[in-house]
Amino acid sequence: MQYSQTLLDDIRAAVDIVDLVSRFVNLRKAGSHWKGLCPFHAEKTPSFTVNPQKGIFHCFGCGVGGDAFGFVMRQDRLSFPEAVRALAKSVGIALPDERGAQSGDSGREELLRVMDLAGRFYADTLWKPAGERARAYLEQRGIDTGIARHFALGYAPEGWESLLTFMKAEKVPEEALIATGLAVARENRAGAYDRFRGRLLFPIRDLQGRVVAFGGRGFGDEQPKYLNSPETPLYTKGNLLYAADLARPTIQSENRALLVEGYVDCIMAHQHGFTGTVAALGTAFTPAQLALLRRYCDEVVTFFDADAAGQKAAARAEELLEPTGRGMAWAVNRSGAFEGAGALRVKVALLPAGHDPDTFLRAIGREAFTERIAAARSILTYALDRALADPDGATGLRARTTAFARVALLLAKVADGDEAAALSREAAAKLRMDPTQLWIEAQRLQSSLRTPPAQSQPSPAASMPSVERDLVALLLYSAEARGALLGLLGESDELGHASLRAIVDALKHRPDASAESLMPDLATDDARSVLSSLLVEDRESVDARVSIGQFQRRLERSQRLRRAREVSQAIAETQAKTGVAAPMHAELRTLHKESAVVYEITGGVAQSLEHGTSTSPRSSDE
Repeated sequence: MQYSQTLLDDIRAAVDIVDLVSRFVNLRKAGSHWKGLCPFHAEKTPSFTVNPQKGIFHCFGCGVGGDAFGFVMRQDRLSFPEAVRALAKSVGIALPDERGAQSGDSGREELLRVMDLAGRFYADTLWKPAGERARAYLEQRGIDTGIARHFALGYAPEGWESLLTFMKAEKVPEEALIATGLAVARENRAGAYDRFRGRLLFPIRDLQGRVVAFGGRGFGDEQPKYLNSPETPLYTKGNLLYAADLARPTIQSENRALLVEGYVDCIMAHQHGFTGTVAALGTAFTPAQLALLRRYCDEVVTFFDADAAGQKAAARAEELLEPTGRGMAWAVNRSGAFEGAGALRVKVALLPAGHDPDTFLRAIGREAFTERIAAARSILTYALDRALADPDGATGLRARTTAFARVALLLAKVADGDEAAALSREAAAKLRMDPTQLWIEAQRLQSSLRTPPAQSQPSPAASMPSVERDLVALLLYSAEARGALLGLLGESDELGHASLRAIVDALKHRPDASAESLMPDLATDDARSVLSSLLVEDRESVDARVSIGQFQRRLERSQRLRRAREVSQAIAETQAKTGVAAPMHAELRTLHKESAVVYEITGGVAQSLEHGTSTSPRSSDE
């Protein structure tokens, strides 16, 4: 469906782009803009900027940019019509009636609708007589009714087709249930059956609070004990964190996340007031989850049983310490601070042997849990202890030499320069050596470990000729410039940059439009990124009339030169066909006229065809 420009402008004006982006990025005020780590590429220094006045975002690192529609399209992998519908719904703006799926849809909206229906079906069933067994389990685990409803826990009833029957009444096709992982296709005959049966269900939501998967807990000897949704177009294992949508506000305000392993651990932490808690969904903590948390906070605290803490923490630290392709992470800037400072710091809080966060909170309580968090140590100290210890228990010079090598290798992988410096001092004291030696060796290893960065294409904005950039920026900011200059811009001669041409074409079609409202008119991501780069920057105030005059002369000269080339080519073609002596007086006069004007524009003097006198206006005064 084609949406009217007025409707799109209304939706864009109603959306608070700072609030929208803040659901995915930890934004901080920077003058009139907001800045944060880009959600579309890995970076350590914030280069992602949001301009609330213009309703746009732009990353100076990867070049991505756009408006609210573009952000939702990229973040949620939606088509433009889907993004329009999602934002319109979020701000309460009614759209014209639409019948059937739109040609530009990716199908995600329908799958999300199916998952939402399933979540409501399971949640309703939990509080009906059929959910009595599941409610008894919740009571046994100490989960309050209010928190169970807050997390929208559900129950999948016994029976092979309970959900299928419900969905059939909702006119949901079987194929959609299979695509979302809610149903399993039968192997030997047509049809499908419910994936989840007789289980307590934990809905897994994305950062916008939409159900994308489920985790199912059995009550008896069912195998497996936990049954999770498979990977689907909506859900990729290791990319999300359980309860991240609920925990995000607290994580942002406290600048810290609490990371646990299980669903019940997470729910119990929230029940006791630790609402910045997320769970790793039964998988090892992945780089994608680490990157997700890095958007919102600078510190993560995870929990280990005291008996296995050293071994587990050291192993987890080694998983997270991957060589980087970003050059020397410890480069020191001019102020003497580490450029690499600000990396996500992971700490370990120790719990008594045999306890996890769930059992600890129920048995010992909130205050003791708070104390454990306050006493948390950097996960890297456990890895350092492991690197210092000789695996065979040896001592002496040789053992110290091998420990030196292991510690230097560990330090080389630490991204945060301040933390690496602290670790190097601690290790040097234990090895009884100068920390400078460790530092130098770690830097040498860091350079050799560094993986070469992938060859990336320059961002569309980076390759723009400065004159063309200034011209289009003037057109975007000045209505007077549009009236004076748009008519002088031909199809392609004046602008060699494709994205700038696209922006000018959009302006020609809608010369009265605000610059930011042109986003939907641009067909490519590159063009939208270029437009956002022009709009997000604070341009110095210039005299628009002076600039308009300069560009007018430049464009008029370009037009005259183009016409002169066309006439010259026509003369050459005609003479080639009819002979050199063919009369071409009219064409020669046109060529001379265009050339004379070009000379005048550039300050030169053209000679008359008839008398060899100057055609410059100045000749009459001489």
